[in-house]
Amino acid sequence: MSDKIWEEVSKSARKSASRARRIHRNLVSADDVYQHLHLWAIEHWSKLEEWEEQDSLSFKLRRTFNNEAQKYAAKERSQQSKAPMSDSFYYTPEILHELLRDVWNYEGWLDSPDMSSEYVAKSSKPSEGNNRLAMFSDVAHGISRLNEADRVLLKLRYADGLTDFSVMASMYEITEEAMRKRVQRAITKLQERLGGEPPIWYGRRQRKSNAQAIAELKENE
Repeated sequence: MSDKIWEEVSKSARKSASRARRIHRNLVSADDVYQHLHLWAIEHWSKLEEWEEQDSLSFKLRRTFNNEAQKYAAKERSQQSKAPMSDSFYYTPEILHELLRDVWNYEGWLDSPDMSSEYVAKSSKPSEGNNRLAMFSDVAHGISRLNEADRVLLKLRYADGLTDFSVMASMYEITEEAMRKRVQRAITKLQERLGGEPPIWYGRRQRKSNAQAIAELKENE
C-alpha cells in the first residue's frame, strides 16, 4: 500500500473522527469512528488509488470521511437510543435560513412560517406548533455555542430581516463575496452544533472484524 495514501487516510480520519465526536457531543467515540474510517479505506483501496491518480485524493477523502463518520455516528446513536435512524432530524442550511430570521424575536416563535422564500421552497418545511418551537429552541441553543463573532454576524444578517450582503461587506470593510462566504461558514458551524449535515445513505458496508481487516492490510503490503 502507498505510504502517501495511508498518510492522507490517517490524517483525514483523525479530523473527521474528531469532528463527528464534537458534532454528536461526545456521544460517540472518536477512536471508534477513526477505526471505522480505516476499515472503509482498506475496503475501498482501489478507489483511493484512483483518486490519487486524479490529484483529488485529499478533497474526496475529506468529503467521504465526513459523510462516513456521520453515518457511523448516526447508527451508533440509533443503537444506543433504540430508535430507528429515520427518526433523526438534520437541520439543512435552507431550514436554518428560514428559522434564523425569527429566532431572535421570541414573540415570533408562535407565528406560522413564511413559505414564500425561494430557499425554503427547495427544502423540507419546518413544522408548525410545538415542533416549530422545539426547532427554535434547538437553534437558539446552537447559536449560544458559537463564538461571539459568528453570533454577531448571524444576528446582523437575520435579526432585522435579511440585511444585504453589500451593506454587511461595507460595515466589515471586505468584499461582498467574502462576506457571503463568512456568513456561510457561520451557518455551517451552527449546523454542526445541531448535528451536522445529513449523511448520504448509499449501500451497506460489509462488516469486518479488526482481525480480518489487519490480515487484508498485510496481504496488500
